[in-house]
Amino acid sequence: MSGTNGTDTERHLREALRHLGQAQDDDTLRKTNAVALEEVSNTVSSVLREYEGDE
Repeated sequence: MSGTNGTDTERHLREALRHLGQAQDDDTLRKTNAVALEEVSNTVSSVLREYEGDE
């Protein structure tokens, strides 16, 4: 992820994580969705860590 596109991607990933976290905190997710979204959240977090390591 480089340049402006990388910055936009990072911003969108962080925003997605924030929304997922808020939904989990508000307990508005059904149990099955919560498990799937936790996996997505973990994957997005891993991608962000790798991106930060590449900078």
